[in-house]
Amino acid sequence: MLFHRFLPQSLKTRVTLLTLLIVVVGFLVLGFYSKNLLREELLTYTGEQQRSALSLLSSEVNHDLSDRFAALEDTALRVTPKMQEGQSALQAFLLDQSFLAGLFNGGVMVWSQQGVMQAEVPFLSGGSVTPALAPQDLTRVLQHGQAVIGQIQVNNKLKTAWFAMAVPVHNPAGEVIGALAGVIRLDQANFLSQLTAHRYGRTGNFFLVAANQRLIFATSDQKRLLEVLPALGESPWIDRFVQGFEGTARVPNPKGVEVLVSIQQIPLARWYASVTQTPEETFALIDAIKWPARLVALLLGLLCLSLIWLMLRRQLAPMTVAVTTLDGFVRQNQAPQALPVVLNDEVGQLVGGFNRLLGTLAQQQKVLQQRELFNQAVLNSVSAEIAVLNHEGVILEVNEAWRRNEKNGTGTFGENRPDTAVGRNFLNECAGIVADEPAGEALRAEDGIRAVLDGHSPRFYLEYASHLPQQRRWFSMSVTPLADADLHGAVVSLDDISLRIQMENQVREMAFYDPLTHLPNRRLALERLSQQMVRARRAQGRLALLFIDLDKFKPINDELGHAVGDWLLQVVAQRILACVRASDTAARMGGDEFVVLLPDLQSIDAAMTVAEKIRQALAQEFVTDQGVVLTISSSIGVALYPDHGANEKDLLRLGDEAMYIAKKQGCNAVHLCLPSPAEPGLEAAVGAQHVYVHLRWHAAFESGNPVLDQEHEALFVMVNSLLDTVVLRRQQPLAFEAAFETLITHVVAHFTHEESILLANGFDNLTVHAQQHQVLVARARALHQQLQAASDENQAEAQLIKFLVSVLVAGHLLQTDREFFPLFAKP
Repeated sequence: MLFHRFLPQSLKTRVTLLTLLIVVVGFLVLGFYSKNLLREELLTYTGEQQRSALSLLSSEVNHDLSDRFAALEDTALRVTPKMQEGQSALQAFLLDQSFLAGLFNGGVMVWSQQGVMQAEVPFLSGGSVTPALAPQDLTRVLQHGQAVIGQIQVNNKLKTAWFAMAVPVHNPAGEVIGALAGVIRLDQANFLSQLTAHRYGRTGNFFLVAANQRLIFATSDQKRLLEVLPALGESPWIDRFVQGFEGTARVPNPKGVEVLVSIQQIPLARWYASVTQTPEETFALIDAIKWPARLVALLLGLLCLSLIWLMLRRQLAPMTVAVTTLDGFVRQNQAPQALPVVLNDEVGQLVGGFNRLLGTLAQQQKVLQQRELFNQAVLNSVSAEIAVLNHEGVILEVNEAWRRNEKNGTGTFGENRPDTAVGRNFLNECAGIVADEPAGEALRAEDGIRAVLDGHSPRFYLEYASHLPQQRRWFSMSVTPLADADLHGAVVSLDDISLRIQMENQVREMAFYDPLTHLPNRRLALERLSQQMVRARRAQGRLALLFIDLDKFKPINDELGHAVGDWLLQVVAQRILACVRASDTAARMGGDEFVVLLPDLQSIDAAMTVAEKIRQALAQEFVTDQGVVLTISSSIGVALYPDHGANEKDLLRLGDEAMYIAKKQGCNAVHLCLPSPAEPGLEAAVGAQHVYVHLRWHAAFESGNPVLDQEHEALFVMVNSLLDTVVLRRQQPLAFEAAFETLITHVVAHFTHEESILLANGFDNLTVHAQQHQVLVARARALHQQLQAASDENQAEAQLIKFLVSVLVAGHLLQTDREFFPLFAKP
């Protein structure tokens, strides 16, 4: 019966045990705190007691050392220089000082100024010890006149130890004439052994340590007498003691035993005194009261347990009655009824709240029914097909859109739709659905759905194609786990995304393809060039770039209109495509410029063959729908990787330059970008030359006057011809000079003709403009003369070419000449 009252699921049991646990934890925390507080207080009080006892010991040692120094100094005052002249007189004097025997059990001795022992009186039968004083200590007395306490000296063979105290001997003039020392044998009875003969408590000991030698020379623990402490760096605490630390600390001793130690320095000597005590003796009081305290705590815990149990049993009796009544309602399948409220306490409030809950159940059930109808209406109103799957993938419920498509048989799975009705396994039915991605990267719908059902993935999304014979369609599949923790499954949503895919394709078409020719535009061409360059580098293959510019296209476009020009560009694109492979790329860069990428070439001849094929195709006549015959040609520049350029930028630049050379050679030609032939001694010279960019004429440079525009364009051609001769100027100076004179002659003639045209059209600023012409020509000839006489030809040549290109021709046209462009502007 008692066992049933203490069932683990019982509220009384849990509250009782929890309260008892809190009480026990409180006792433990209090005990832990009290124990730590008591340990700290005991450490403090014990440390104070140790330091008090140690202070007495240290002061006594210091006082005894002071008395012995006073005795030695008083005796040294009575030593006369005459005594030191005869050893017997000095020996007799020392024998008369019998009181020294009580102070120095090892004897007394006198040294001369030269450090020679003159007299010695041992007070022990074994004779004196040698050396009584270390040489360095004797030197301090004789040379510096200092009173010293010598080092502790140990004779391991004789098992003796001693130290000496020495004072200087002065003559009437105050000069040091010798030293008087007294020896204290530590292996015999002495004042130190009397002070350290008693232990401190039951486990504690006193120690006197020579700090500079790290040697225990007096202690109540005879096992550690003459023990050498660890060297510098091995024990941080001992290093601190040696350096002058005073106080109390808990440290391990050299044997690894933790002790409570107090330190007191002895001012008169390089010594310190210490006293130790084990923690067991320090905390003996805590150990004595530990078990009685535990027994009392156990009795208090049992008393609390009994009182809490009785109190809870009385207070929870009404709730026990209510639980029994409710259990009767459930077992007898009766509708719940209001329960009686005995007391208006927490239990009474709980019963009253249950009674109020009964009144709201009907309303809540009505709300749930309405919500279910609303949710069903929402699911049936959406266009997406939605189904609920259990953990095995079986369809449990579907919305109206799913049923409608299932009935029609032409839903998201295509014309031959499999059976996806309620009760069917959806995993088996969608086994053939894969992502609409490139081959080798396809994702199976079955795997994604299984990952969500197994909890390995929080969501799965897939886009796939489901085409009909007369229509191309795409759908998305979204799978998410059910939020209901009691039902493991997933919700599948199938949506028609055909319109979005079509819009994306249109946007991609507009972004990467030329709308007129439907060829890749500049952006896509550069992207494919980068991709092909990467492939060529990886496979160590060859890649060719054909830069195509149409000849005579501008006059056709201007005279016959843009409609004919657009038609001509479309036909040109078709002819180019007919000359290349399916793996090649033909793109329109803009205007009348095209490029062709030829990957995976075996030789340069293959590229030249394709270029020539394109040139011949474009050289043939073009006949419009109205019967107009058009004739154009093309200038094609060919550049190859890795033969000519190592990156995309160089390949485009070299192809463009090769195309420009083909156009300069008379148009309707193919020019291969070939490296200049090397000549003996030419490589270094060429490497030192400047690289110049050729000028290209654009429609934006036109002033509106056809005569002036023709002359301007001719000057561009002459400047480019001059640039072609710059590299070989030192090998072929006559060609450069001829090109320069031709350019200057045409410039002067152009300036004269331009001034006459401006005068006829009433240009207001003609005088200033003509003066600028004269200044430009004079400056050009001056720079040419400087080049002829210059020692640094590279710099002089760069200045001349820069002036001719950037100032005389291009700069003057684009800046100064634009002042009269409005004269020829069309109204």
